[in-house]
Amino acid sequence: MLIGLGEYLSGHNGTFTYASGSVYPDYVNYVFQRSFVAVIGALIVPFAYRTCRFLGFGRPAATMAAAFVLFDNALCVMSRFILLDPILFCFTAMSLLGYSGFAGHQHQPFSAAWWRWLVFTGVSLGCVISSKWIGAFSVSLVGLCTVEELANMYRGGMSVRAQLKHWGARIICLICLPLLVYLLSFQLHFTLLNRRGTGDYKMPSQFQALQRNNIIAHQPHDVAVGSQITLRSHMPGVGLIHANATNRFPDNADELVAAGMPGKQANNWWQVALGMPTKGNDTPPIRFIADGDYIRLLHVGTKRFLRAGLAKPHSQNWDWRMVAAGNTSASSVRDFWRVRIIDDVSPRPNGQVYAVTTRFQLINRSGCILTATTARLPRWGRGISELICAKDNRTVGEGTIWNVEQVKDQRFKNANYRKLVKRRLLRDTIWLNREMARSNNALVPDSDRYKITESDAWSWPFLIYPMRMGAWKDDSIKYYEIGNPVLWWASALCCCVVYPLQLIYLVLQHRRGTLRWTGDEIRQFWNASKVLWGGWVLHYIPFFLFGRVLYLHHYLPALYFGLLLLAFEIQCVVRWYLPERTMWPVAIAAVAIAGYVFVLFLPFTFGWDRPAKELTHLQWLSTWNIFYDRHLAL
Repeated sequence: MLIGLGEYLSGHNGTFTYASGSVYPDYVNYVFQRSFVAVIGALIVPFAYRTCRFLGFGRPAATMAAAFVLFDNALCVMSRFILLDPILFCFTAMSLLGYSGFAGHQHQPFSAAWWRWLVFTGVSLGCVISSKWIGAFSVSLVGLCTVEELANMYRGGMSVRAQLKHWGARIICLICLPLLVYLLSFQLHFTLLNRRGTGDYKMPSQFQALQRNNIIAHQPHDVAVGSQITLRSHMPGVGLIHANATNRFPDNADELVAAGMPGKQANNWWQVALGMPTKGNDTPPIRFIADGDYIRLLHVGTKRFLRAGLAKPHSQNWDWRMVAAGNTSASSVRDFWRVRIIDDVSPRPNGQVYAVTTRFQLINRSGCILTATTARLPRWGRGISELICAKDNRTVGEGTIWNVEQVKDQRFKNANYRKLVKRRLLRDTIWLNREMARSNNALVPDSDRYKITESDAWSWPFLIYPMRMGAWKDDSIKYYEIGNPVLWWASALCCCVVYPLQLIYLVLQHRRGTLRWTGDEIRQFWNASKVLWGGWVLHYIPFFLFGRVLYLHHYLPALYFGLLLLAFEIQCVVRWYLPERTMWPVAIAAVAIAGYVFVLFLPFTFGWDRPAKELTHLQWLSTWNIFYDRHLAL
């Protein structure tokens, strides 16, 4: 929505779809839009400085940390594009800033500043998880630190009443407030996007009926024998019951596949029949569909009935497969379905099936129940959702619940669905989140195909596989997502080796009683390092468990924590082994090195419109596909 706000402020009229590779028309002020996102991405630099100050960094170290963030080429190039990632970086940095500010006021519990930073943290967490689900890692970081704080209060002998006040404040601000921000972001999303779009078919029928120009909002509410209808499953991702003449079972060519199709298509239409089907929508008298009625569903395109087959489904060895079989002169007892109404949300009298508002189940005369599944048919089934007829008809799971989504019947007038359906924020938010999760999980890598944009999580800290961000022709403008190598390798060494060994060493010294630090020095070291190293771990390690496609920019939130930890470790080394007056010279030298390398790789950050072979001197590793990609040459 922030990107949409940038488009709105730039005067965009909403007609350009931003298709990949398309040329911006004159009326699209893409410079303003990119600048808007870039400003949001640039905020992480001052956030880094202020965060470090709250964590106990001196001014030289805090300045050095902010400069490290400023001079990273990968963070910079991502902020130059109209993407969600710069917004994620900003809110991630905001969350860390908020918690650091809150932790910095722990000695003033329940003061105005304490409450201010606690509320700011909660709002930031709501924003970061609303921008991308990766923001959940920031929520986890703050949650773990909060658990440690509360445990220390318990061990410290704080009174029960005081502990309850701390618990209550954190529950309200760090749990309830982020959830409220998350819900409000969807409320705003639904309010602003109140017209039909390219993805509305994934949403429930009641949601679509409230959209201004959606076809579902301009149709009858009544359904009767003879009506042509589409049937939607209440399991996200399944969609509408679909059949077509070319999609057949390989072991029985006479049976068509009846499955779930997410989109609206002509082959999703079925005609309601009792005995033999009617020859139109004008046959009197009108007979509505009541609870307990037996109906048949005749596929409009192929003139076959929806039938509970006699063979097993593809995904399991029990229950029955769903098919479209028979014809108007050859029917079967397995074509009859008993309607079991679950409920209806409209103010009209209950007891009959209405479009959109009535939830019901369909129980076959053989005793099984029409059920949607999460299983996908193989290539011969075009990868759509498998439907089955489950023998256990006593369940009321979401896969067994259906509703009429569209209806065609000239006997009935169009209804005003705004009087029949109400917006249900929680239901629509949960449904959309499940659709988002399903789409995200579908982004699986193809192990048999090499893609120049993908990389594995193990390679990220060491910058082994940078990413080309566009066409790589000699005359095209080339952007290369490559970080500042010195900063990436130094932060990787710090996060993967130096800090873990340092922590082990300090713990062993403490147990032996040979640690010469005071209690305040130990707390200062731990309070700063646990947040930075813990943030790096939580934003990086989970990607090893992901089965989806991964890209280098997924590491950038973790990099932010790593760069701050690098500055912290440099400060520690100077404080422990060098005179205090050397801190500024060391910081200036480190920033100068980072700045020099940043400038060296600037052509890839701000775009290079000449042949890439002119930059081969920047290919520090053989795996960098700056000019030559050895995988494409195979």
